[in-house]
Amino acid sequence: MGRRGCVGQMSRTAGSGAIAGRPAGRVTAALRPPWLPRLLRTILLLGLLGVFGVPGLPSARAALAPTSAPELLRLDSRAGAALEVWSGLKVLRDDGHALDFSAARVLRDRAERPAVPLANFGEHAGTLWLFLEVEIGPQAAGEWLLDVAYPALDEVDLQVLRDGREVAMLRNGDRLTGRERPLLARTHLMPLRLERGRHELILRVRSSGSLIVPLWLMTPEMHRLHEERAQLVQGLATGVMLSLLLYSLAQWYSLRDRMFAYYGLSVLSLGLFQIAFQGVGMQHLWSEYPTLAEKIPPVCVLLGITGTFLFINRALAIAELSPRLSWAMKIGALLCAGAALLVLLGLLSYRDGQRIAKVLGQLPTLLALPLAWRRWRQGDAAAGYILAGWTVYTAGVLVLALLISGRLPATPLVLHGFQIASLAEMVMWLVVTGVRVAALRRAAERVRHDGERLRLLAETDALTSALNRRGLQQAAGPLLERVRPGQATVLFLLDLDGFKPVNDRFGHQAGDRVLVEVARRLQAQVRQTDLVARIGGDEFVVMAAGLPDEPAALRLGQALLDAIAPDIEVEPGQPCRVGATIGLAMVPDDGRDIAVLLERADQAMYAGKQAGKRQVRRFT
Repeated sequence: MGRRGCVGQMSRTAGSGAIAGRPAGRVTAALRPPWLPRLLRTILLLGLLGVFGVPGLPSARAALAPTSAPELLRLDSRAGAALEVWSGLKVLRDDGHALDFSAARVLRDRAERPAVPLANFGEHAGTLWLFLEVEIGPQAAGEWLLDVAYPALDEVDLQVLRDGREVAMLRNGDRLTGRERPLLARTHLMPLRLERGRHELILRVRSSGSLIVPLWLMTPEMHRLHEERAQLVQGLATGVMLSLLLYSLAQWYSLRDRMFAYYGLSVLSLGLFQIAFQGVGMQHLWSEYPTLAEKIPPVCVLLGITGTFLFINRALAIAELSPRLSWAMKIGALLCAGAALLVLLGLLSYRDGQRIAKVLGQLPTLLALPLAWRRWRQGDAAAGYILAGWTVYTAGVLVLALLISGRLPATPLVLHGFQIASLAEMVMWLVVTGVRVAALRRAAERVRHDGERLRLLAETDALTSALNRRGLQQAAGPLLERVRPGQATVLFLLDLDGFKPVNDRFGHQAGDRVLVEVARRLQAQVRQTDLVARIGGDEFVVMAAGLPDEPAALRLGQALLDAIAPDIEVEPGQPCRVGATIGLAMVPDDGRDIAVLLERADQAMYAGKQAGKRQVRRFT
């Protein structure tokens, strides 16, 4: 690979090591392309092939074959130095874990160039011995850092030789506590003092998971710059996850919908997995608990799949269309939760949990894809966002599966591919929950609207559209409470005079027309804030607020009489005439209770009837 001592080279290392809603309207054919389901199936198939392998596809499990001779890495300057050392590596396999450093040095001539993707040996159960020779120039001597930039390695031991003599021996790995490691960092960081001359670095690597060994040799200053960027990226990613988690918990508490709890479980699990996978957890959270650190990744992945099963089942309302599929989703969630518990208890190993997660991780998508597609074709907005999220997430799972099985190079983009896809899917699921919330709000609005409509029907006279007795009692309260000093609210009780002869002569339909017209004329004489009600066969009530005194009330009563007096045409060319007698009671002088006011207005109206009808009388 040769010399690489520039900031441009460093840029390559940035970040390494680390419901169903209501139909949203008609969805056009352009937004439902026929090729999309084939694309989704292809991605899923590739994901499964990545998990289980395919004949002929090169992998890290293949025998290591000699390639070109490794380069002697030369360091002539410390300025902005960040050296990727893969080109200078030789590897010796120790499948039986039988060698120590002395034996490995004896067998170094058997070491060969690694015939695997960049820095990725896949799921290798044995120990790997990596040999690297470095020539340090006069200007490059000093403090250096060897960064094994993949946090999930159990044992990473380093021996440094100069002129055949050991000058340093360092132990690292995620089975050590933070105090036992040379430097507490996200990755396995080894401080080196390299003097002028040739040095041999012998690295012993072993892991219960995948053996991914991206190696960088850099100055402390360059590592600090690199790490600041990496910590910023991880901080932003963690912040997004925490925001999504808090949102889901708040919505769950507010709406009492389990969908948000399942979403929160997925967000929390995937967030913790990323914190562990990128090394942030070991650096900041559980550095003194290596056993816990080993269990967190598989447990979190399994719990994340559990949440995915349950969330999709709820968000797509699968039980409504396919109860059996809904039960299958619940059983899948139960299996994942059980496997997580067994890993946590130590009854299943890290690798067993990893394999179960690889098998079950694609099932939620495989099981629900046809139904989600069907719902989307029917115009379900939530299903469309779920499909979009699945597309991105499945691509991320494919990258992760190919990475841990040794079929992709361990570049920074590949190492962060699943994290990027997870964040994208979480955002899509956030949109799904938003669609669900909007659907719940629309349903609540419909319930409120229907309730309001029923209330209006219960409080409105069906014939005249005026208030009925129940509606009058409900609406009178605010008017009675708003009485101000120097003003009065007046209740007028009207009983029609001459209405019965109209019914007897022209029939009930003609009588109904008279009642409708009387209600219209009364409403025209008062303000919109005043009340007009029909409380009996031919009895009406008018309530008016803000009248200054009794003479004003009497004038309004007379206006009501005058409005009723003109002829009413009950049939074409057939007019009739009715009158009214009005009794009135005033608030607060005659009381503040609607029943009392009606009783006193009725007494006044009866007195008017006795005195000759068609007049306005005040209760005395």
